Amino acid sequence: MADAPVVFATVDVAAILDLRHRVLRPGCPFESARFEGDDVDTTRHYAALLDGEAVACLTLMSAAWEGRDAWQLRGMATSSRHRRVGIGTGLLRHALADIDGIACMWPMWCNARIAVIDFYRHLGWTVVSEPFDIAGIGPHVTMLRRD
Repeated sequence: MADAPVVFATVDVAAILDLRHRVLRPGCPFESARFEGDDVDTTRHYAALLDGEAVACLTLMSAAWEGRDAWQLRGMATSSRHRRVGIGTGLLRHALADIDGIACMWPMWCNARIAVIDFYRHLGWTVVSEPFDIAGIGPHVTMLRRD
């Protein structure tokens, strides 16, 4: 029997909160997985769904970069069982294609965990800050993608 296909979709934030919490905020209160701006009309939430379950997720929010309109990538997470098989890459590419048709705001930026810098570099992102610590979460850098 063939494996079920992964479906990339725009979803409601409720569909990704559990995954965000498990991957990005383990040991923290569940509400820590909610971000300011999650419920703003321009915010877009995406999931890679396998048999209806979110196995990867990301959120794109309108957030200025150096005084101009831009997208901020937040809350990108992939379940431990589904890493390193292209699902995260596919989801990010899906999200970029989707927003390109909505509003072309470039650049795009994110605060990336040190451990995933190579993932983003492979997809055209550049480190633009020194490492910094997000309290209770760990070391990060700011990354930028111009397109």
